[in-house]
Amino acid sequence: MERAAIILNRRARNAPSTERLLAAAGALRPDGWQVELKVTGGPGEATSLARDAAAAGAHVVFACGGDGTLNEVANGLVGGEAALGVIRGGMGNVFAKEIGVPRAPEAALRLLVDGEQRRFDLGLAGERYFIAMCGVGFDAGVVRRVPGRAKRLAGSASYAVWGALELLGHRSRRTRLTVDSGAFEEVDLYWLLLGNTRSYGGVIDITAGARVDDGRLDAYVFAGGGLPWLLGTALRVATKRQDGGRGIGFRRLRELTIETAGLPVQADGEYLGETPMAFAVAASALTVLLPPGGGAALFSA
Repeated sequence: MERAAIILNRRARNAPSTERLLAAAGALRPDGWQVELKVTGGPGEATSLARDAAAAGAHVVFACGGDGTLNEVANGLVGGEAALGVIRGGMGNVFAKEIGVPRAPEAALRLLVDGEQRRFDLGLAGERYFIAMCGVGFDAGVVRRVPGRAKRLAGSASYAVWGALELLGHRSRRTRLTVDSGAFEEVDLYWLLLGNTRSYGGVIDITAGARVDDGRLDAYVFAGGGLPWLLGTALRVATKRQDGGRGIGFRRLRELTIETAGLPVQADGEYLGETPMAFAVAASALTVLLPPGGGAALFSA
């Protein structure tokens, strides 16, 4: 009998009940799967629970919660043989939607039988892996602002409120960075986005050409200031015309280092801390359980 584990964050905004998950897991026993349920007790614990489950022989470890829970579980599985599965249970479920994971936990677990496994690159911010994307500057400032209670109560709307507050006060910073070990550059950085996947917040594909198997991160550098530039840039991003815009640079890279101190950093929607920080791609770092044909656009072939 093959083994799997579910790491459940019961504090996630839309988490299914333990009873429902256990019933769904039990329905897979005739197909040769034994599924164990583990419940997190606090922030960060999903990483150690995932690592322990993999070490105990789980072939697949499911993250059941939001994108933050998914990030924690992924960090616990890097370097091992267990695949990452996803059960939608959080506020945005951005990555789960992007790869086509069914909404119902029963259908998501059924992918143990019907799904396929593929290798994914991951991003690395400092010592933290990320599966979708990482931001430095503006959006990380928003993530830092939003209280956990507001996220649980208001959901995605909380980001709109605190985003407006951040917009009023956020300013570009003269920032020194190095790309792929080349010569350093200095820019007036408003926002840096590093995409391993495409969907940003489940709303728009900013890094619309990103691939999870190309050994690169897709990077947009937004450098500028002043209300006219900000409004113009926001319009370009909203209409997917950011390429070639004033103060907007794009490149695919393996490594990037920000030497300037004090810029906020977020990864997969979770606040990580501040620069200085090094960023890199970890090629083919993790196996992910997908629906048949799920996330096909994210692969080169």
